[in-house]
Amino acid sequence: MQTLFGEMEEKKDKVLKIKATGQKVLSKNQQLFNNLTNRIEFLEKDIVLEEKRLTRLLQVYSKKVQPFQMIIAQTRLDLAMTIDKATLTHKFTKNQLSNIGDTIVELCDDSFAELEPTPEQEAMYDKWADIPYKDELEMDISETKDMFSNLINDLFGVDINLEGFEPGSESFQDLEEKIRAQMDEARQNQQQQQQRPRKKTKKQQEKEDALKAEEELKTKSIRSIYITLAKILHPDTETDAEKKLEKEELMKKVTVAYDQKDLTTLLKLEMEWVHKTSEHLEKLTEDKLRIYISHLKQQVMELQNERMQLVYHPRYEPILDYVRLSENYAVNKISKDGKELKLILDTLNEHILFFKRPDAKKSIVKFCKDYCEPEDDYDDIWGGF
Repeated sequence: MQTLFGEMEEKKDKVLKIKATGQKVLSKNQQLFNNLTNRIEFLEKDIVLEEKRLTRLLQVYSKKVQPFQMIIAQTRLDLAMTIDKATLTHKFTKNQLSNIGDTIVELCDDSFAELEPTPEQEAMYDKWADIPYKDELEMDISETKDMFSNLINDLFGVDINLEGFEPGSESFQDLEEKIRAQMDEARQNQQQQQQRPRKKTKKQQEKEDALKAEEELKTKSIRSIYITLAKILHPDTETDAEKKLEKEELMKKVTVAYDQKDLTTLLKLEMEWVHKTSEHLEKLTEDKLRIYISHLKQQVMELQNERMQLVYHPRYEPILDYVRLSENYAVNKISKDGKELKLILDTLNEHILFFKRPDAKKSIVKFCKDYCEPEDDYDDIWGGF
């Protein structure tokens, strides 16, 4: 027995398109309607394809690069601890100890970006750093808060007080609600301070009334489609248990489309389950076409914004340096970076083993001197002793 979803599979290739009948030529609005629905369909597919591409890159990154980052962070700390312990068994000059301290602090700074230090590692850091770890962490948090507050102020003209807000103490949603409340308050205050607007001209009022009427018609049209579909697809109209369950899933889809004002999805469902054909689209009046076109333009803009912002989703933050590259090139670049990290890890471990030797003093001095002088060749720092 064919199911509702089976029927939908047969109908999924239906295109939301107005077709010319006979020798009749499509009007400009009909052509625009077709162009917009085609654009929406393209963007929806493109977003899905881009999400899949980014997910594949993230999977490659998680396999080739990410494992080394945590291990390297821990190994840098092990190297810092090894150098620190060497100062107890070897005698160094004041200048050499200065380079050693700078090297230990820098190794720790690089590692602490990935790992939370243990009490022993924190004590070692405090021994060599000008500012204790906890004090520096508080300074960084305070600076981040100031930067975020300034960003919100620059973007929205709203002063956000983050005093007392600690990472993890509130959810992002709570903070978002706090910001939104302050923005609304600032907006209301601004509106109250503004002078009373001048009386609108007759032409301005007519334009405003027309826009308002169009918006009401748009909402009414979407609601009308929703009500029609709800009557046909409502689960209570079905006695068969299997079909009842399937209609429940379909109604969820209809409800989501209605809540999101997704006109294209509602029109497709209407065509599939009410009119069974696209012929009803040809009978749309020009007034209704204009209403649909206005909504479809908005939907295109929203999809374009979603497509542009996709790469900046927090999930893809680790691969931000690769997302603008072609997939093949990005995969090769990630693999190459992973191999370079493997070489760094091997070199770090070699340094740790060598610096534990009784005769390692000169090598430690050279390593720390090179590490504190950025102009020196990177290979000289990590390669050889």
